[in-house]
Amino acid sequence: MRPVLPDVDALVGDALRHGLSAATVRVAWPDDWADRLPLVVARRVPGGSSNPLGIDVALIDVQAAAMDRREASRLARVARVVLADACRGQYRGTDGYLSRFEDVSGPAEIRTGEPTAGPDLFRFQATYRVTARPI
Repeated sequence: MRPVLPDVDALVGDALRHGLSAATVRVAWPDDWADRLPLVVARRVPGGSSNPLGIDVALIDVQAAAMDRREASRLARVARVVLADACRGQYRGTDGYLSRFEDVSGPAEIRTGEPTAGPDLFRFQATYRVTARPI
């Protein structure tokens, strides 16, 4: 039987939760997002590749949100370091581990999309490529 691909969303989310104790980390925007700031939403997006050995090269969208622009920017930059360090340290989850990290774009401020940006919501977005391997 071929190895099953690891759950990249779970690996990335757990690694970010481990390194970002002051922020809420989710895979999707919660309905009560305003009550959960500062917030990091990290999930896999289309793209990337996998192979028969169960190695998954995934594109990860990471959005950082806070009530203050400077705080949102810093959270996005810290989330980048946490994820990069987790990959370098081969962060291990229940069904796999992270092993490589690469910047694709960002972090950059976004003012469009949902939820709508305003005087109490600032968002920064970045895309990273991570490699996940099964245990």
